[in-house]
Order: sequence, then C-alpha cells, then structure tokens
Amino acid sequence: LMSTLVVNKVETKDSHTLLNTSGNIIQVVYARTDARTTYATNINTDGTTITDLNISITPTNANNRLICQWVINCETNLNTVTLIHRDGALITTVGEEGRNNISNNRWVGYSNFDRDGATPGDNNSTMVNNFVMYSQIAGSTASRTYAPAVRGSGATAYTFALNRTLGSIGADNFENTVSTAVIYEVVV
Repeated sequence: LMSTLVVNKVETKDSHTLLNTSGNIIQVVYARTDARTTYATNINTDGTTITDLNISITPTNANNRLICQWVINCETNLNTVTLIHRDGALITTVGEEGRNNISNNRWVGYSNFDRDGATPGDNNSTMVNNFVMYSQIAGSTASRTYAPAVRGSGATAYTFALNRTLGSIGADNFENTVSTAVIYEVVV
C-alpha cells in the first residue's frame, strides 16, 4: 500500500518556508554510463554531442538555477575542446554560452582535455579524467537535456573515446572506466 502526500509548501513552526528557500537544492538527477564508445571530434561545427552523457530534467520553476556536472573518463587528442549542448545544440544564450563567449571559432571551447601524463602524443593506452561544470537559469519549466560535446580545436578531426582508451576496448594496460552526470535544480 502506497500513500501520497501533496502540499503547497512546508513551514517550520516559526513560519519559515522549507524547500523553496534560496540556495536549496530541490531536485537532483544522476546518470552513469559504462558505455565504451567513440565519437568524432569534428571541426568547424558546433561539436558532437556525447549522447552517452545526456542528462534530462524538467525544472519546477523557470527562475531556478540548473547546475550540471560531468566526470568524463576518456582519451582523445589534446587538441580537442568540450562544449555544452542543450537538446543536442550548442548553448548560445548570452552570458550562459556553452563555450567561451569571445567567438565560436573551432579552438574556442568550454574546457579542454589534458595530456595523460605519459609520453607526449600518447593517444593509445591511458585515459584522462575530466570534470566539467555548467550552470544556467532554467528560463522555463520545459523538459530539456544537457550533455557535453567535443570538437577538434585545430585543422584535424580526431576520435574521442569514452570510458576506454583509443588503442583498445579493454585489455592489460588499456583501461575501462565509467563516466557520470548530475544535474541540480537550485532555488534562486
């Protein structure tokens, strides 16, 4: 037997409203992917959405802030940048762009990928761990999906490998991992 309790607001005995107070997290969505896959880091585009890291939310209030975080375990050429997509497209909202707002040249991104600490140019057997955080005001209560995207930052397109190395889908010295995503809705 299951019961449902529906209320308009919760107050303390001192008449302080709970849950809808500025700074409170009122919704959290978490996702994990074990997918071992690759994506093209196309150049001269708005990036390739890493769909395995999609995370969807339906905000409860258009004025609330949405904070997205991704832990991306991957391997790619160091000349690759991340971008932030909403519903499969680069976010271009002024002040909340899914890239540095100076321009949309192929070398302009939201973050980049570090070397793996091995021999420079080793894009074969050791992944990196990348943390990306993005935030914007919801703007509406319509459902939407956020995800990081990848784009080559030079004249060459590369391969981006998620949760695996470029050299192998899994073997000794060719690690496999997981990547995660979380989105918080925060009362403003």
